[in-house]
Amino acid sequence: MPKPPLRLADSAPPLMLRAGGIKKMKGKKMHKKSVVVFDFDGVLTKGGEGLKQKAWDILALPFHPDNADFLAEKRLEFSKGNGSRYDILRETFERFCSDNVEILTAAYADCYNTIVHKLLEQSGMPEGTKETLKTLAKFHTLFVNSATPEKAVRESIEHFGIKHHFRGIFGQPISKVDNLARAQHLAEVDNEFMLFIGDGKSDAKAAEEFGCDFVGIPNDWNKWTTETVKFPLVRSIVELPQLLGL
Repeated sequence: MPKPPLRLADSAPPLMLRAGGIKKMKGKKMHKKSVVVFDFDGVLTKGGEGLKQKAWDILALPFHPDNADFLAEKRLEFSKGNGSRYDILRETFERFCSDNVEILTAAYADCYNTIVHKLLEQSGMPEGTKETLKTLAKFHTLFVNSATPEKAVRESIEHFGIKHHFRGIFGQPISKVDNLARAQHLAEVDNEFMLFIGDGKSDAKAAEEFGCDFVGIPNDWNKWTTETVKFPLVRSIVELPQLLGL
């Protein structure tokens, strides 16, 4: 399927509509999309922020209660794309030890990654995700754009056996806005032909800043409803083929 030419001068800001306006958006805009970019946690996997919090709780089990509390504070400070697991751990270890901070940070980051992988194995992906990605990949160029370190998200994507569906898999330390630009560069399309799917405020903000449309997935922690957000909502990516006119 030929892709529209790159026309950066024609770039337009994202069109934000309530979920009730999806049909209108679908008819006028969604059928033009040739690139779909997915957040990872909570979009292609179950659990999202809740799974990450459980992983941090498990990691903190050997900690002294005071240090565990400080770790929780840092987790909150650097959450939602404001920093990485390395930032959280580094500042935690700097608080109560002066030697080997970088060694401890790297070791505990690997441990955290292992815990997350085990939890992902238990929770898996939402029903229909693999089939939906297979359908979408026939007609669209797909990317992953995560706040998880790029190496870790690549490992998770490989574990689920869906790597072949994606043109690119992006993560930290590069920001979500810059990762959208990376996807645009590889796909050679203008912003208006791109769609970002996410479940966090940082995802919606990145789409708005970059200048592409956004569709959100509501869950227990973001508490998005058609009354509280201006962008369209879908229950899961399984609804995307219909939204995109496939």
